[in-house]
Formats: sequence, C-alpha cells, structure tokens
Amino acid sequence: MSNNQNVTVFLSICSEEQSGLRNELSSVLQRAGMTVVADQKHFTTGNLPSISEQLSSSNCSIHILFPEYQPLTDTGISVSKFQFQEAKKYLLLNPDFKIFVWQPPSTDLLNIESLQMDFINEVKNNISKSMVYSNVVSAIQLADDIRSLMEKKELVSFDLNSTDIFLISNQLDEIEANEIIDMLSDIVPVEKLNIIQDSDTDYSELCKQQISKSKLAVIYFKESADWALPFAQQVWKKIGGATSHTPILLIGDIDPHTNTNKKFAAPKVISLIVAGELIPLEIKIQYDKVVLKPAS
Repeated sequence: MSNNQNVTVFLSICSEEQSGLRNELSSVLQRAGMTVVADQKHFTTGNLPSISEQLSSSNCSIHILFPEYQPLTDTGISVSKFQFQEAKKYLLLNPDFKIFVWQPPSTDLLNIESLQMDFINEVKNNISKSMVYSNVVSAIQLADDIRSLMEKKELVSFDLNSTDIFLISNQLDEIEANEIIDMLSDIVPVEKLNIIQDSDTDYSELCKQQISKSKLAVIYFKESADWALPFAQQVWKKIGGATSHTPILLIGDIDPHTNTNKKFAAPKVISLIVAGELIPLEIKIQYDKVVLKPAS
C-alpha cells in the first residue's frame, strides 16, 4: 500500500459503556485517511461470525483492552477475546496482516474483571511477529503509529558491518559518546552512530538494519534525554518490540539530575541511569549478560 487511503482497519467492537473511546479512535483513523470497518451495532453472537468477512477486507485490526470481560451468552467467551482469536487465525493465513493491541493508560486496572485481566495478560505475554502492543496515551498517537507502520516505503539498504555492540548517541553528546566507545573498543567490537539533527538519513531504518547485525544495541544520553527516550521507543517498535532478538540498553548519565526518571520499561529493554565514569563498565556488564545467556 503506497498511502494511507489504501489502509483498511478492522476496529473491534465493545460495550456501550466503553464506546466513547472507540468512537474517538475510529474518528481519528478516518481523519488520517484510513477506512474503518466493523459495525458497532453488531454486538450479538449471531452477527459476530461475520468478522471473517470484515477481516478479509482489512489490512490490520485494532483491539482495545477494556476492564470489562463482556461474555457472550452462548459461549461464555468475551467479545474482545473472540475477535482477537479470529484476527490471529486470519494472520496465520495472511502474513502481511497486522494486529494492533491498545491498552490505554486510562484503563482502570484496580476495578478490572478477573477474567479480563487473565485475557490481557495472555495477550501481552504472547505478542508475536506482525503483532504490536501499545499503551500510548492518546488515540491520535496510536493512529500516527499505525499509519507509520502500515506505510510501505522503498527502503534504503545500508552498507553495515556485523558487530557486538552498536552504540547510538545524539550529536549533543558526541564527545562523551566517543570517550565511551574508545574505552569499549579495546575489549569488544563496537559500531557507532551519531544522530545529527535535520539530517535526511532514515535513522530508524538504519538502526533496524544495524541492530539485526549486533548482539547489543546501546542508546546513550547525557544532555539529550528529551531525544533519547522517544527515540528508544521508536527503535524498539521498529525492530519488533518484544519479539526482537537483540536487546536494547538505554543508558543515561546521572548528571544532570533531570535524567533520573528518564527510563523506558519494555520487554527486551534494559533502562539504567548511572554515574558517567561507570557507563563503559555497565555497558560491558550488560553485554556479557547477553553473550553468556543460555540459548532458549
């Protein structure tokens, strides 16, 4: 698909109590040029089997994780679980299809139904290729992520070398990053990338390709925390999130003190804030853990 107008989205249905957020997302997706299928009125067992027809006309599906389980009277399975299972079946037959799971931070986890919590944990623990889990705050941000992932661009193939450590830094921290690399490169092969503002380079794609050739990806920051955190999130999604074979170490200098809470919690991500003089040692420690980890 060359543009967003060709993207058709199956948006899972929900109870009337939760329809506000779903309707907002549907509206945002349509304003972004995407087509949304699935009639919210079809909230009965009799109409649910038609999901296969709706999926077959879609490029991806979105499943919002709400607190309610919403069981169907005939089977006891919930509406959201039924539709998610049908989307997974369709994905097995159509590898180009993508499944997006959204758990808004506003979800009331304190009052969530136990069966729904079991379902949510099942989903989060079984994210696989062509599936994306997101907990972004807004429908607008989710729609933007979906738009970016669903666009098929002619990608540049970069001339890259296999390495042990791939260290990424911002031009604001170039001097400190080079000092870290000098210390590391005496004991382990290191490839570096200095992110330059306003460059035409597709850094996220370059990182994706280099990380696939690396044992550990390191995103380092000192003065560039406002860049590092969203960049790490972007790269994590780009390389497959929890399904990536290469872990990411997001590591920041404790000076300045405003870096203290600049962390990113996600599967396959190690997030640390340490004293600057200890950063090369900490990178080596995390690298050794990756190399010495028993094969699963």
